[in-house]
Amino acid sequence: MVGNETTWSLPEGAIARFGQGITETLAFSADGNYLAIGTRIGLWLYEVATMSPVALWGTERGTWKAAFSPNGKWIATSDWDDNIKVWDVHRGTCLAEITIGDYPSTLAFSPDSRWFATSHSETATINVWHSETGEMLTKFTGEIEKSGRFMPIAFSPDTHLIASTGREDVDGNGESVLVWNVEQGKQIARFTGHTSSIYNLCFSPCGRFVVSGGRKDGTVRVWDTVNCQQVREYTDYGAACMIPSYSPEGILRATVISYDEMFKDNAIITVWNLEDREKLYATEENMGEHAIVDFSRGSRLVYESGDGGIKVWCFGKSSTRKSGYHPISFPNTVAFSSDGKTLAAEYRAVRWLYSHGDVLFWDLASKRSRRAIETEPIGTRQFFFSDSSGKRHIISLDNDTVRLWKVEGKEMLIAEFTEHERRWIRAVFAPQVNRLACLDEEGVLIVWNLETMEKICRFTHLHERFPNAEMATLEFSPDGKLLLSETNHRPSVRLWDVEQSEEIREFPGDEIGGIMGLWDNQGFSPCGSYLACNEARTKELSYGEAFCLWDVKRRKILTTIPFRYPFVFAYSPCGSYLACGGEDPAGILLWDLKCREIYKWLSLPTGCQETHALTFSSCGQYLAFGAAWEHGFEKVPIHLWEVGTGNHIVTFWGHPTDVQGLAFSPNNQLLASVSFDGSILLWDLNPYL
Repeated sequence: MVGNETTWSLPEGAIARFGQGITETLAFSADGNYLAIGTRIGLWLYEVATMSPVALWGTERGTWKAAFSPNGKWIATSDWDDNIKVWDVHRGTCLAEITIGDYPSTLAFSPDSRWFATSHSETATINVWHSETGEMLTKFTGEIEKSGRFMPIAFSPDTHLIASTGREDVDGNGESVLVWNVEQGKQIARFTGHTSSIYNLCFSPCGRFVVSGGRKDGTVRVWDTVNCQQVREYTDYGAACMIPSYSPEGILRATVISYDEMFKDNAIITVWNLEDREKLYATEENMGEHAIVDFSRGSRLVYESGDGGIKVWCFGKSSTRKSGYHPISFPNTVAFSSDGKTLAAEYRAVRWLYSHGDVLFWDLASKRSRRAIETEPIGTRQFFFSDSSGKRHIISLDNDTVRLWKVEGKEMLIAEFTEHERRWIRAVFAPQVNRLACLDEEGVLIVWNLETMEKICRFTHLHERFPNAEMATLEFSPDGKLLLSETNHRPSVRLWDVEQSEEIREFPGDEIGGIMGLWDNQGFSPCGSYLACNEARTKELSYGEAFCLWDVKRRKILTTIPFRYPFVFAYSPCGSYLACGGEDPAGILLWDLKCREIYKWLSLPTGCQETHALTFSSCGQYLAFGAAWEHGFEKVPIHLWEVGTGNHIVTFWGHPTDVQGLAFSPNNQLLASVSFDGSILLWDLNPYL
């Protein structure tokens, strides 16, 4: 493949893909010249010398595991549907495809590349397959109730043995190393001693010794497969995950993954010569608890860095290389600029449990991206806002500091408030009245007047720390006089009168339930007259069977509308209609706000049971819908309707999993979709509208 990778392997109807998918696995080729990056949208093949992509394969269902053959000819991958594929590296073609119906824990090739093995922790099995044909050679089955957690596997250099893992007893955490004879098809040894699960395995170059690295016990153990005993133990690495690997010269090294005691998301990665306890490399990255690391031939290290890039270190080199890889972790909001030339995406970092996020801008002409606020450090939480005039603003939260930026070309700091006693977790900006509101981790809300830079309100949503503080929503009413706060823990919903500095007691709030679902700031109608609330309860309807409209001016429930598990809402720009999606088998409801009656139902596609995203075009003539993944979907559908007639216009199939957000360009020529796969697809609407 050549050219801009944003156009590689696109689904029908799409013209660009921004973001390369959430990373799931990393693997070096045997010679170290190539790097496989398995993501939720597919397998990226990178050239290590240039750290640039050269191919994208397997975009049907993403890539969860990957392994190169030692001869460099093939890559084995597993996908979202538990299928195994073997790819010809040089031709980019699929040589074999195996449907196994059981998620593989590990993939590994034999040293002669003739075979590859898959381990399956759910069934305690190891399957050995022919690399080019996909035919099964043999199968090993352990004790299911004692199955290993990760079930790493490794072939001996002569391919006669396979090592795997299993628990020592049903109720314990300690795991054993199991050694199987490939030709005899039976277990020949079991080595015990680890007090935790086993994270990784490798054989010595001579084939006599198998080495096991523990998970969170900080130990590496060397076992003699001839005398069936432990011959060496390396300890005192703390509560760390150990990845042992022999160098081509036969030197045993290990990558050690540990975590900062105070900052739990900070992974400390070190590489050691185990024999003389010499530290060869060290770095600290904000990776969360699921660091993705590959350590190859005792000399090549690759890991996903805290800023979302991929870094490579090689033995003997003083510095690391970084790829131009740009994942977008859990994008949930996408918006076009008023001139339609730029796309903005707000996302959260899944592996960091929503501990931070970022905003990226893409120039659609050049297809180049940049961070919205370059001067902010990686790790700040950022939120994007645009007003009716097209001006763009970013709020950034850095622990106890909140900043408001104007981003027209170059960012400009407008306001900064520091030295709050607790960590900020959510913020919202009302440009129409120049007000800024922030919610902290203990449920305290503060509102500032940005003209005077003074606090004008202080509210308390909760009186104790949030169990999961990041799961919260804030929204100003269109006139900036009301403020809505929502959390995923009781009391969940509150409405505040900013003008009077008091809670609106008439608002049903916690009696009814959530407003719009987390992260969706569309509770208020564009005119500010209505507020949509889900989980309505009446004498006739119980939890999850209806939603209600609240009259903002009169402060009372206007109407209750039957609907099964309302999940997402969208108002038409003119304020005439409210679209509601969820799990109702009747489909998507269009409610006429003026006549207070059902305008029409839009049927969901066959097999679709849940709506994840809804949006109207700026002219109000069209409605786009994005689904969640369901069993039987190879791709998740995105549907487009004409509102006036209810006619279905087109269906796009592109993302392998849930669609989180949608946006029309101002001229209705493009539709952007963001997905849990970690990418944004740009769809061409010209042939249909």
